[in-house]
Amino acid sequence: MDSALEQRGCRLEQELARISEILIREYHPDKLIVFGSAAQGEIHAWSDLDLVVIKQTDKPLLERIEEVFRLVRPKVGLDVLVYTPEEMESLVDERRAFVLDEIIYKGAVTYEHRK
Repeated sequence: MDSALEQRGCRLEQELARISEILIREYHPDKLIVFGSAAQGEIHAWSDLDLVVIKQTDKPLLERIEEVFRLVRPKVGLDVLVYTPEEMESLVDERRAFVLDEIIYKGAVTYEHRK
C-alpha cells in the first residue's frame, strides 16, 4: 500500500473512532457495524465510511439518518443506515442480498451494547 493510501486508511480509522465515540455517548446505539472497503481493508483514494447503526427508535428512517449526521458532523465521506433491531432482523429474514453479503458476512461489529 502506498503512502497516500496508508494515510487515507489511518484517516478513516481515526474518523470511525471519533464517530463511534460520539454515537455511543450521545445516540446510545444497540450496535454499530462498519462495512464496505474500510471493513474489508480494501482502502482506495476515494474510500469512505459505510456504517450501520442499530437503535431502538420510533423515528422515521430519514429522520434517524439526519440525526446521526447532525451529531457526528463527518469529516470524511460517510454513508450511514440506521435501522431498528426489528428492521434489521426483517432484512436478514428476507435474505436481502446486500444486507447479508455486505453487512452481515463482510461487515465488522465495532460496538455492541451489553444489556
